Amino acid sequence: MAVALPILHSVQACLSAYGLYLSYISITDLQRYEEKSEKAAKYSTTAEHQLHKTRTTQASGALTITTSLVTSLTLAYLSTSTPTLLKFALNPALAAGALFARAHISNFWRGKAKVPFVGGFNEAISRTGELQTLLAWLAGSWAITGAVWGWSLS
Repeated sequence: MAVALPILHSVQACLSAYGLYLSYISITDLQRYEEKSEKAAKYSTTAEHQLHKTRTTQASGALTITTSLVTSLTLAYLSTSTPTLLKFALNPALAAGALFARAHISNFWRGKAKVPFVGGFNEAISRTGELQTLLAWLAGSWAITGAVWGWSLS
């Protein structure tokens, strides 16, 4: 177990780093339309709500993935003095967090159609879909490392 967990946490760190890359590209693509969206939000509560949900879903994905990256690196390389129970408890907590963020993002972006002649927005929709898939993989990886931790404690 001493060898398997650092390897698994390193894989999680790689997945998380890729997720941050996807998140960065998606947020950057959406920021191209930020000014127009803010103008529309001044005149429409629907546009204001859509802008708010766009921001919060992107932020929840980025925050969840950043937390996953920091935690996986910490558990892989810096966790010698961390209490075992805390190491074990972090795994299901991060799995649940990844699933929550995925559901939050999916609930908003699921119905978004791609718009002709708005390439950056369409790319952001595609990247957000990839981000949802990656969050599912992260949740699964945290469940696996949690099971390995549980098995090693018995």
